Amino acid sequence: MKESKEYDYSDIKEGLRLHLNESPYSPPDFIIQEITKYLSQGNRYQHPDLSARFKDLVAEYNKVEPSNIFPTPGGDGALRSMFYNFANPGDTVVYNYPSYSMYSVYSSVRGLKVNRVNLLENGDWWKEDLDKLYDLSKNAKIVAIDDPNNPTGSPMLKADKKLISALAENTKGFIIFDEAYYEFSGYSVSSLINEYPNIVIVRTLSKAFSLASFRVGYLIGNKEVIDALNKTSTPFDVALPSLIAGIVAMENPSYAKNIANEISENREFLYNELKKLGLHVYKSVTNFLFIKDDRDLLNPLLTRKIAIRKPINGYYRITVGTKKQCEILIENLGDILENSNTK
Repeated sequence: MKESKEYDYSDIKEGLRLHLNESPYSPPDFIIQEITKYLSQGNRYQHPDLSARFKDLVAEYNKVEPSNIFPTPGGDGALRSMFYNFANPGDTVVYNYPSYSMYSVYSSVRGLKVNRVNLLENGDWWKEDLDKLYDLSKNAKIVAIDDPNNPTGSPMLKADKKLISALAENTKGFIIFDEAYYEFSGYSVSSLINEYPNIVIVRTLSKAFSLASFRVGYLIGNKEVIDALNKTSTPFDVALPSLIAGIVAMENPSYAKNIANEISENREFLYNELKKLGLHVYKSVTNFLFIKDDRDLLNPLLTRKIAIRKPINGYYRITVGTKKQCEILIENLGDILENSNTK
């Protein structure tokens, strides 16, 4: 445990936050107003009816049954529930490289043996090394695939039933499909959870639903898997304000779709503008872009109070903000690149 890694990032208190894949838009007023009504009840544990309501709404949204839904504190809570309940020290976990950093964190804390599948650069995209994935997954206790992938923004298996069936039938353990960016990508494996009980899906309301700090997420899985997870949790794990936020959001999911559409438009604008600056930019089906560049872009931007992420050496990940925020980034990045070229 002492040697375990933790989630690491540099933050800024003021400025342009384009490093954590957050939504640039505040939660809608109708969500805030409903949360406010419940704050005076903070001395009481939330009634089970609220959790049931959230499950019903999420099930309807995903065309599954409420018994297939496990509410969690954010998508990270869903991942944690799988790593802590279905893997023991010494077990094998398989995940892509690069991929969401919490897979590495949880693997380290749980003392798991890690096998990484290196993603393959494929023109404007990155792709899954299917042969290696199938080979390493055979005896894995957990296979974690963020699809779309973070940080590349590329689709992996893209809910292709033939590919997923082959993987599920080949794997003895659980396959976690982390669909944190589902509202942007539009594809899901949720229809396969009953056909393949070893498939589970992680979702979050942190991105398109603009609820990052409320920590609302859920896991979709076969009823037996959900029943097992329910035994290891309490009905109060998602805090009352967060649960209310989740309920109201899922009662009005169209706002998230509108946000996803607007950010996707901004992403295409930012992609084209970054290309005009001569940067090597990959295409994306998420709310961020992945850039290949050996220069130091992180620190010059930080001095201008603009934060982006450097997930691995030689690559940057930039969250797509509002149109205005994208324009500010382009203007400042253009200055930085011009200054670096004239030195």
